[in-house]
Amino acid sequence: MKIAILSDIHGNIPALLQVLEDLDRQHPDLVVLNGDIINRGPDSLEVVERLAQRLPEAHYIKGNHEAWILRCRQDLRPRSGIRFETKRFAYWTLDQLGDTVARIEPWHDELDLCTHSGGEIHFTHGSRLGNRDGLHPKTEERDLAAKLGDRRDLFIASHTHIPMIRHYQDTLIVNSGSVGAPFDRDPRASYALVSRLHNRWEAEIRRIPYPREATEARYQESGFLHGGGPLTRLMLRELQLSRGLLGLWMRSYQPAVLAQQITLEKSVEKILEEVG
Repeated sequence: MKIAILSDIHGNIPALLQVLEDLDRQHPDLVVLNGDIINRGPDSLEVVERLAQRLPEAHYIKGNHEAWILRCRQDLRPRSGIRFETKRFAYWTLDQLGDTVARIEPWHDELDLCTHSGGEIHFTHGSRLGNRDGLHPKTEERDLAAKLGDRRDLFIASHTHIPMIRHYQDTLIVNSGSVGAPFDRDPRASYALVSRLHNRWEAEIRRIPYPREATEARYQESGFLHGGGPLTRLMLRELQLSRGLLGLWMRSYQPAVLAQQITLEKSVEKILEEVG
């Protein structure tokens, strides 16, 4: 049995199209979309529609960004003020999705499968501790038990945008990385293939080049860079550098921005100056 895991597309349609071409050559028995398909990128609507056309039988799992967009959908507060400005890009995505956002609601929060050969698998966007609690190559061994929970032969995660294949006791842990926004300094799209052979799991991380300049152009053409607010400039720079910057902004400047000690625009400028 061969399973493909795609995650963290983040509205990057050029990256998704190249991954789908590679996927066609791999002939997986099952495809799992492991969260963060939308948001933080310019073309969430097209990504959702293309996946529905190409992979209607796939399993879909919510990530933290799907959960966020669904919360935004329920938020009836006025779209104003500094807290809204720090989330403007998510509301831009919600508006882009329109009625299509309803397709996301029935997606799984997590998924357990058992193969014909007896291999037990757990799929989740983050870990057992939540969809924003990731499994990273630097995660300490002492922390893995709580993150993995009840034992499975194979534990599939995503969220960190950093691909990983790792063993813990008798569990194979696979992080699929990111199709649309890798953070490991490798600009190629990342997804995972796992196969059940001779009663054991084997994993492969696939790295697929795609025309990043086409995605950069979509930031402008779609209106995302302007309409999504200042933080979209960090997202574009993340794409260009293949490293995470929003987390750096949250740690360094978000409290000061919310306290109105510095403007959101100035805080973004400072991060961009720091990273070059």
